[in-house]
Amino acid sequence: MMDPKIILSSTNQLIDQNVNLQITGLKPNQQVKIRAEMQDDVERTWHSYAIFTSDHEGRINLEKVAPDEGFYTNCDPNGLLWSMQLKESNVYFPPIFLKMSTRSHKVSLYLLVEDEVKDKREVQFNFTNSDTEEENIENPIIGKLFKPKEKNNLPAVIIIGGSTGGLLWAEQMAALLSTKGYATLALNYFDIQNDNLPSELIEIKIEYFKKALNWLEGKSEIDKNNISIMGISKGAELSLLFGSYFSKHLASIIAYVPSSHVFEGISMDEHQTKSSWTYNNYPIDFVKYPVDTKFSKDMNPMDIRKIHDAALNTSTPKQLESARIPIEKIESPILMISGEKDTTWSSSTMCKDMMQTLEKNNNLYQSKHLYFNNMGHTFFLPNLPPMIDHPSVTAQDAANANKKAWNATLKFLVDHFN
Repeated sequence: MMDPKIILSSTNQLIDQNVNLQITGLKPNQQVKIRAEMQDDVERTWHSYAIFTSDHEGRINLEKVAPDEGFYTNCDPNGLLWSMQLKESNVYFPPIFLKMSTRSHKVSLYLLVEDEVKDKREVQFNFTNSDTEEENIENPIIGKLFKPKEKNNLPAVIIIGGSTGGLLWAEQMAALLSTKGYATLALNYFDIQNDNLPSELIEIKIEYFKKALNWLEGKSEIDKNNISIMGISKGAELSLLFGSYFSKHLASIIAYVPSSHVFEGISMDEHQTKSSWTYNNYPIDFVKYPVDTKFSKDMNPMDIRKIHDAALNTSTPKQLESARIPIEKIESPILMISGEKDTTWSSSTMCKDMMQTLEKNNNLYQSKHLYFNNMGHTFFLPNLPPMIDHPSVTAQDAANANKKAWNATLKFLVDHFN
């Protein structure tokens, strides 16, 4: 009889690729445990396990069978990855999988028979590949450019994060997207740690994003007829607002959990009642937050939703109309992605309203709205332990939404290539 073994088709792969894991050398109908472990960027250990029963040939193929029990229940080749939980909590950091870089991470896989380790393998998961070139940009904009080496006529995507600031989200999305043949610019637009940028999301100039677009258009290796913009949360609000001014320059817009209106800027200090954005030095009309609003780093997500709902409910129809993003002016296809259980603002309702506005105008550019009943606000890349901001969203719900949203993003970019 052969020894029990973990067989992997690849031990070095991109984060969004399926893990192809099989176990061989078992007795027929033998129960075994597969355990997985990895570290996040602050060196905390995450782990998962699942128990499987071998078939009549003594094999297990994770692409074909669901576990008998464990951290996940459905048949999913990547279940051991997204179902991972923190091994021991740490008071300094929140219990979310912290990925603040685009460094690869290793996952260790253990095969246990009657609690004894019979085999161990490692898989390295990457956000970039050997072909990726990365450039830090300091002038005339601040960000990171990822692109395949020595390629010309590259389609490009500008990627903008949300109210966390810095390059969180944008950098990881940009890195992985560049492996699909794009030049991707993760654009930093406010950052408490960068003296050359505003430190808060207050009165950010829309011209800054136009500067980023012009900079990309000026690069010889970039196809200037194929530049798209993609953002999440406040970055999605901005992407749609930017599109209402400059969509003639855009191949498509991808808006993760956007708002349909411009909201007030966000200050962690005192409440300032200023717009998030300006154009030609004029503040863009905005929906005001309640007078007693206070934002802080460790707010309960549900409180953020209450603030936005109250802001919409206490505005007059006239105020709402003047703060509404004129989505009907956007002359390029838009993909909106939302979660019904969004704890920041009512992105699903707002996306449905925006789609109605587009339909009234015949939706000439085939815009789409992809919504998930069991997802909140915190979309990210697939096959990582998901961030969950709503108590009734499960890890499986969020993992499923992240995967489908990512695949829809890739397809939409390809479908609306000029």
